[in-house]
Formats: sequence, structure tokens, C-alpha cells
Amino acid sequence: MPRESVLVVGAGILGLSAAHFLAQKGLPVLVLEREAPLSCTSDKSTECYRVFWPGEESLAALVAHGLEHLGPFAEAARMKPRGYLYLGRAEDLLALAQAAPHAGPLRVHRKAATYPEGAEEGMDLLLPGALGEVFPYLAHLKARAGLHVRRAGWLSAQGLGMALLEALRAAGGRVVRGEFLGLEGEGSARVRLEGKEEVWSFLALVLAPGPGLLPLLRGLDPGLPVAAEPHFKAWFPDPLRLFPREAPLLIWNEPGEIFSPEERALLAEAEDLAPLLGPLPPGAHGRPEGEGFLALYNPWPRAEEPRACGPTPPSWAGEVALRGLFPILPGLRAYLGVRPRVDGGYYVRTPENLPLLGPVAEGVYLLAAFSGYGVMAALGAGEVLARMVLGEALPPWAYSFLPARYRDPGYRPQGAAARAQL
Repeated sequence: MPRESVLVVGAGILGLSAAHFLAQKGLPVLVLEREAPLSCTSDKSTECYRVFWPGEESLAALVAHGLEHLGPFAEAARMKPRGYLYLGRAEDLLALAQAAPHAGPLRVHRKAATYPEGAEEGMDLLLPGALGEVFPYLAHLKARAGLHVRRAGWLSAQGLGMALLEALRAAGGRVVRGEFLGLEGEGSARVRLEGKEEVWSFLALVLAPGPGLLPLLRGLDPGLPVAAEPHFKAWFPDPLRLFPREAPLLIWNEPGEIFSPEERALLAEAEDLAPLLGPLPPGAHGRPEGEGFLALYNPWPRAEEPRACGPTPPSWAGEVALRGLFPILPGLRAYLGVRPRVDGGYYVRTPENLPLLGPVAEGVYLLAAFSGYGVMAALGAGEVLARMVLGEALPPWAYSFLPARYRDPGYRPQGAAARAQL
């Protein structure tokens, strides 16, 4: 490996984005990946995006910055900008909107007639009555409101990732199958290729290892506070077409219980279900996908040490996600007993759920801990990372993500991004 090359560890969507923008700036780039590209966390993504982070302007700016760079990849990304529709009490949704001025103007509707069907910016608060007029399949939520966040939706993570990989190769970058073992002094790294260890020199080292971050930090900067949480999603076939095909991402913004008193009594002896038998936090969400729908609800994730790309889903993961959607679409009860396709990945996160984006040693950069928003933040983060490597000016919000923040005795994590996590 030439001394003047940048070594990127990790060929997930974040690593490929950084490699792409570095190559665009004229640097020779080599990506080291122990699995196939885009086969770990990126493959498990829910593929959603939103420029809506109540109380956390910097994350919203990061995602918006990435969307500005989407142009060359828009066709591959196959965006569906249908928005996020939060459902719950009007006063709670109003507070959410007021905490996110970055999402654009707030429009309040008492009647469907004032609702702008094709709006691309801002937020629309549909008060009780108007919600059922605009979205008839939600008419049963008579006392509830809906906050339709417009600059949001979902896209193809695989499509975007493959387009980044092709662009990288076109610019002369390469992906090599191998494993990063650690630093070997300043400006060099120890790697394993086909069972043989080698020492490579580098101009800069970018670590985008996904769930492999935790063991790397032990030898690099053990003081950085990170944890890995397993999260799961379930895909259900929908032959009865109970989940509207035209729906935005639907989110239940209220706490609740997913089991009846009778069910709780029957399940009381099941140790692994005990945390799920009481009141659960808001956050159940779902969206149409192909000939079915995705259901996502991870009410009490527990940190664990990643032992592979993805955790093994518990037997109840799919049913819990389905039950979380019952307040939104009660008809989905018809699918109790249906076996969904369940997979998941690790959310590697900091306590306040802001990423680690920036230098941790001379010539060594982290691109990690993008818990639940790696796909939507990838282009923005990759572009900023490339600026850092070259010593270029950064947007002001990028300083919020520097790993060095934890060495500042005056740093006080706000936690708004953690509260907004789905």
C-alpha cells in the first residue's frame, strides 16, 4: 500500500461515502473490509431519512447536508419522500414541531381543505377530525392528531451504497478483503490478508467499522463512551392489504401496553418477556414495503458485546413489532400468528446519540456511532470527513460530533437525539 494512500476500514455505507469523497478530492484510497461490501449493518438498515430532529439542530444539519450531495446518486437511491407521520396527542406533537424549527414552517389544520397535499417542506399538524379526513385509514383515531413531517421518507440503502462503490472504483479507489488488527505506530497499521499479517503505511486512517468499533476503541481510546444495542425489524406479507400502500412512515408517539391483562397473566412466568409486559415507551413505527410492510419496535434495547455482524433475533421480536402498530392500524391483528422475516443489526451509540466524527490521533479519524441514522447521514458525514483529512474549513455544526468533546470538562450532553431515536 503506497504511503500517500488513505486507508478506510469498513465498506459499509459510511466507509464507502468517506472513500468516495476522499477520492473525489484526488487522494488515492484503499478500503479494507473483512466481509463483502455493504453486508453488515448497512444491509440491516430500515432505510429511512428525516431532516427532523427535535432539539438537535446539528443532526438535522448533517442529514440536510447529505441530501445536498444526493444528486449523482438519486436514481440509485430510489427515494420515496412520503414523510414521517407522528400520531398522538395534539399538544405533544405541537411540542415536537416547536422543538424542530430546522424542519421548516409549521402549518396547523382543523380541516382537510387547508392541507397541502404535495408539500415538500415544513410540517403539517392535522388536528383531531382533520387527521381522519386526510388519511381515512386513521379515522378511528378520533381524539388523536398527526404531525406530517415533509422532508423525510425512505430510500434504498443498497442502491445508494452500490452507487458509491461504483463511483469509488471509477475514481481509482479499491476495496480489499482483509482485517484491520490495530495501529503499528504513527502512520502505519497492522492488517491480515488471507491469513497473513502485514504492516501498511498510510497518509490517513479512517475507521468506519460499524459494530466492530468497540474492540477497536479499547486499543485506541478506551475513554470514549460507546455501547452497542441490538435492534430488529420485521417484514410481514400483506395479502389482505391492511397496511395502506400509499402511507408515509407511521409512528405511534404515545406510550402504551401491547398485551391485554389476560395475556399478561399467561406470560408472567416468561423471564425474557418480563420487560415487555408493562407500559412501553413511544416509538412503534412501520411503512409499506413491496407486497408487505415493515414493522419496527425496540422498546427496551439492552447493550451487549457484538459477536457478529448482526444479533440473533429473539423469537418474539416480530410479534412485538406488529403489536406496537395495533393502535395505528387495528386490522393488523389479523396477522397475529403469521411468521414474519426478522433481521436486525447493532446500533452503536454514544450516551447522547451523537456520532463520533473526527480525529482521535494524529492522522486517525473515526466515522462511527451513527446509531439508527447511518444511511441518512452517510453522504454528509463522508463529505465532512474528507474535509477534515485535507484540513479544509468545516461547517459549524460538525464540531458537535468531534470525539474530543469528551475531553472537554465543560461538555454537557443534551440527549435530545437520544430521546428522538426510533
